[in-house]
Amino acid sequence: MANIRDVARKAGVSVATVSNVLNRNRKVRSETAERVMQAARELNYSRSVAARDLAVGRSRILGLVISDIQNPFFPEIIRGFQDQALANEMDTLVMNTSYDPHRTVTFANRLLDLRVPGVAVLTSEIDTHVYRMLLEHQVCHVSLDHGEVKPYSSNIVVDYAGGIQEALDHLRELGHEAIGFIGGNPDVKSAQIRKRAFLENLPSVQSGNPHVIDADFSVKGGYFACSKLLARRGPTAIIGANDLMALGAMHCAFDRGIKIPSELSIVGFDDIAFSEVTQPPLTTVAVPRRRIGEVAFQALLEMMTAEEPDGREFRIPTRLIIRESTARRPNAE
Repeated sequence: MANIRDVARKAGVSVATVSNVLNRNRKVRSETAERVMQAARELNYSRSVAARDLAVGRSRILGLVISDIQNPFFPEIIRGFQDQALANEMDTLVMNTSYDPHRTVTFANRLLDLRVPGVAVLTSEIDTHVYRMLLEHQVCHVSLDHGEVKPYSSNIVVDYAGGIQEALDHLRELGHEAIGFIGGNPDVKSAQIRKRAFLENLPSVQSGNPHVIDADFSVKGGYFACSKLLARRGPTAIIGANDLMALGAMHCAFDRGIKIPSELSIVGFDDIAFSEVTQPPLTTVAVPRRRIGEVAFQALLEMMTAEEPDGREFRIPTRLIIRESTARRPNAE
């Protein structure tokens, strides 16, 4: 494939002149410009967009940092973000931290080296040094749940508390009073919000003795947390802080011969694709993950194209989807 030096040689001009013609950086005599374009056509020269953008000090690549590409929570977010980026003739570089905050710092440095104009940090583990780096380089960024709203910085807030409230109201309507809760990593802000909402809205008969166990957002974590809750012989219903842990709880109940939902009701959170094909299908709080990806891109685009890159807060609602994993409490009147 021809490169820019081949075009310069054929047109009898310098590489800088070819660059100026193709990128329209400086005015070049019409005869010279036509000679360069003719040489490019004859050589079938195709400009490297990435190289061109780096040469002029900017990029059309956006960074998207996520926690775990294997977690079913993230693919829809990625898809929503990428679709919006492609519609605006931009590319997405997805980086997976594997829940390691040190990798987040490494990725931030790489994105700065690429001179990206914007980064969506949609991960639960974050070193505040990353935000300082992005701000120092005036790189627009948007966070999920734990960012600050300031110039170059926006934040997306999911209504986790409202979703937990809906789940509790649903179980109370079914007569459940002893309700267990499997929380996520207590160091993660979204997990803290969900757990706090559960504790603050417990049925009055349970408030003195809540059945709450923290886990790690995984199926295995949900399984072992459920086994501990069942050992207490208390809950007739369990809420998982995400669907993976709710699925683990369902497996645990199955292994113990406990029927769902006639003996134990289970509610998840997120509405991942697997939740509607479990046996029975899982009642869960739906988080519009594709919408999160779309909003993350729009937040970056607003800041990148504004005269003053002021950030703002974006709110994402949740809603309860009732399926077949919940039923009236056994022996409820």
